[in-house]
Amino acid sequence: MTLTSLVDRAISVLRSNDTGVFTKPGPHQYPHQWNWDSALIALGLSHFDLPRAQMEIRALLSGQWQDGMLPHVVYHHAPSDYFPPAVFWQIESSPHAPGVPTSGITQPPLLATVIRKIDSRLPMPDFVHEVYPALLSWHRWLHTSRDADSSGLVCILHPWESGTDDSPRWLHLLAAIRLEVLLEFQRGDTKYVPAIERPHQAEYERFIYLIDVFRKLHYVPAELLIHSPFLVQDILFNAILFRADEDLHALAVSLDQPTDEIDGWLSRMRLNFNARFWDEGVGLYYDYDVRSGETIRVNTASTFLPLFAGLPSERQSQRLVEEHLLNPGEYAPGGEVHHWVTTTARAEPAWEARRYWRGPVWIIMNWFLIEGLQRYGYDDLAETIRQDTLGLIEAGGFREYYDACDGAGCGSADFSWSAALALELSESTARMGNGS
Repeated sequence: MTLTSLVDRAISVLRSNDTGVFTKPGPHQYPHQWNWDSALIALGLSHFDLPRAQMEIRALLSGQWQDGMLPHVVYHHAPSDYFPPAVFWQIESSPHAPGVPTSGITQPPLLATVIRKIDSRLPMPDFVHEVYPALLSWHRWLHTSRDADSSGLVCILHPWESGTDDSPRWLHLLAAIRLEVLLEFQRGDTKYVPAIERPHQAEYERFIYLIDVFRKLHYVPAELLIHSPFLVQDILFNAILFRADEDLHALAVSLDQPTDEIDGWLSRMRLNFNARFWDEGVGLYYDYDVRSGETIRVNTASTFLPLFAGLPSERQSQRLVEEHLLNPGEYAPGGEVHHWVTTTARAEPAWEARRYWRGPVWIIMNWFLIEGLQRYGYDDLAETIRQDTLGLIEAGGFREYYDACDGAGCGSADFSWSAALALELSESTARMGNGS
């Protein structure tokens, strides 16, 4: 397949998932607007339709809460067969809820990074001026409402906030949650995707239980920090936030806005990130369970996200790459694994080739890794992973994720962020003179 054909197909997927207000992540499985999906979709749209990319971002920001929180789902259209529906969240109990139906939790803050990327390629000063206050408000909310220990490192309260819903790093924490009330519900996620590719029922019950805890607390941030059974400082979320703070700082400078507040966030995160997450003994970053005060010693691809943020030292980056990324027993192709990059280390007991975040290749994780490797000068390895990623898409279509062993497409078909990132990666390949 030619690069031109791949680009044309990617554009077709984004057009076909366009509702006229927002772009669905997938045509059936995901009928609403998801936060970090939408940011990446806007990045893809900007390659061929900048006004539509801006519309995508405006649609997402229309769901911002009055206290600054940007929710993980905005329900522009109802009804659908997606669970949980908008009414399940009961956000009206919060005085900060917006005028449109949304979920009551957030997602990794990619938006400022995407807006800066678009603006650096296609300057849009008026649009940046328009959305900057909303971005600043969201970052301020994260740094004030989710900083449990004044470290500058923020907490997530639900696995869905990590974006890596059923990652093995959450299994022990979820299993420890005592279900005081078991709500009756009918999952909708296995209607369009085989159950073997989705989270197990035990985890899903706890996903829903946590929502019930939050709505009983009326989504009051201080109460959630005190009472949420799940309270984690997540490497992925914090690395993305640090990078987004850097990009927000750059946007502020371009607008001649003050940066002291952002400088403070960056300073505290830089001071505490490695001290909290880095394990010198094994050369990995591990998440931290705030409730137990213990490190979560599960090896997943989130360990590479600090590269995306520029937080590791040169020595730390070398250890991450040479001891782990290039290790076929963990992340590199070898044995039954033929593709970069499995989302959980192959040696982890919970590894599964096709179950959601237990092992499949996700285009978003490869993109983060490619960006991080380039930042640290590993250009050849980044290019190897880029070409393997485009090859997966060419062979398997624009899927939600891919079996790292045989490359088979899994999850939702015609997945929007895979199409969007195919455009971004194809653009990078074309710039390097490697497209054909």
